[in-house]
Amino acid sequence: MNHRLGIIGFGQMGGAIGSGLVTNGALEAGQVTAWDLSPDARGHATEAGIATAGSVAELCSGCDIVLLSVKPQDAPTVLEEAGAGLAGKAVVSIVAGWDVETLSAHLPEDARVLRVMPNTPARVAAGAFGLSEATTVTDAEKATIQDWFSTIGLVEWVPEKLMDAVTGLSGGIPAYAAIIVDALADGGVQQGLKRPVARRLVLQSLLGSAQLMLETDLGPGDLKDAVCSPAGTTIEGVRAIERAGIRSGLIEAVIAASQRAAELK
Repeated sequence: MNHRLGIIGFGQMGGAIGSGLVTNGALEAGQVTAWDLSPDARGHATEAGIATAGSVAELCSGCDIVLLSVKPQDAPTVLEEAGAGLAGKAVVSIVAGWDVETLSAHLPEDARVLRVMPNTPARVAAGAFGLSEATTVTDAEKATIQDWFSTIGLVEWVPEKLMDAVTGLSGGIPAYAAIIVDALADGGVQQGLKRPVARRLVLQSLLGSAQLMLETDLGPGDLKDAVCSPAGTTIEGVRAIERAGIRSGLIEAVIAASQRAAELK
């Protein structure tokens, strides 16, 4: 089936997904329409070759699958504007904290729902997507949507009750990673490296370490042990990390973000 995707909210995340799906061949630009209140966001859609609708109702009338990509506080108003235009359609929601039950309560009875938790590396086809198993879309729609997201990242199906955990983990990791990169680069600068050099070394080392664990049977502990020679330099660095409580801090970050996601319902 030649699906048509309507994107309600073409901001950072909606824009990353929409542009990514087109750039990576999941959809033709002509199969996608976007709506956003922001002129800048509409401009970004136009730059990607994606048509823009003048209203939410207009967007809904021309598509069979809708990506809802707005802030939680804006979702009720937008869905009220969409109204019956979402009847009989598949609604893919990336609204943080809104579970399937909450979303369904704001939709026509015959609308079908799939909840997705994305992250911003989707912009470079390197996203990580948690898809809720508590979906009401058809099997054919489920397969189509999974195929779409697979073109711009990793897809993992998880129980609905764990979607807030996905929000706190992979949803927040780009921010956590940015802090880690900045801190490590600061360490390099303190030791005399120029910042651009330090940052490139950090980014490539993190990318390579992630690829090594993804493409081999090395787990995090295995990789750490392989690098930490007895009485060597790296084990001293690891000792400093543990002494500073960085591991615990990262665990607490995931817990705090997950709890906040649950509060947004």
